[in-house]
Amino acid sequence: MLVSTFELLLKPITPNAGNIPNSDRTVLQGYFLTIANPNNTGLTLRLQFTATTPNLNLADTITISDVAGVNVFGDLTPTSDPRKFTLNVEIAAHDTGLVILQPDITTLEPSVDTVEIRGFVEIFLRAPGGKFNVLLTPEHRGTFTSENTPIASDFDQLVYALPTSNGGSLFQLGPLVVDKNIKEVKPEIKEIKEVKEFEKNPKENIETLTANQTNQVQQTLALMAESIDNIGQRLATQEAFISSEERPVVGEVAVNNG
Repeated sequence: MLVSTFELLLKPITPNAGNIPNSDRTVLQGYFLTIANPNNTGLTLRLQFTATTPNLNLADTITISDVAGVNVFGDLTPTSDPRKFTLNVEIAAHDTGLVILQPDITTLEPSVDTVEIRGFVEIFLRAPGGKFNVLLTPEHRGTFTSENTPIASDFDQLVYALPTSNGGSLFQLGPLVVDKNIKEVKPEIKEIKEVKEFEKNPKENIETLTANQTNQVQQTLALMAESIDNIGQRLATQEAFISSEERPVVGEVAVNNG
């Protein structure tokens, strides 16, 4: 299920200072997702991050999970799709956790390295089975730094909430819903199966079809021959095609009209 977009940054906010001193400060911006589990059971969730041009990479990013009051540092898990990475998180019943994805400031050098990655986030329920509600609050949080005096040691912060895919914080996670329109294609599938059965034994099916057609032709020819024989007999005996019983009584009609 789609959650929101995300943007990871480690770069100057402007190409140069221009006429505003220190306006070219570097911003370190990460994606913060607060997850609340209001259920009576613990949940195992999977977050999936997708990014293209450029793709996400493990060398430039770091994850931080805080569920039990302790920061757990780690990396995203690659998938078969180079654009997609995942992260599993467990949230106990009636508990709230925080998941962070940001540029890895422990290895990157802000004065040299640049990171600018945008994408979207999805969330899936791994366990247990069923449907469960969760509360999701995605945010971007950033820190502005500068190597210039007199504010080399000064830090400014930014925090802003991100719109979610459903416009709210309440998400219901559960099994995928099967599209009801699939039922409509079942008759077509049945016909395809019949064609496949025909293709399995083409010789036998063709012989059966030919025999049926031959019988129908023979029956039609027999009826035509019988009709021709009847016509020939009538001509030979000079018998009229309309019997006397079928002819109208002309005289009686004339008398009645008179």
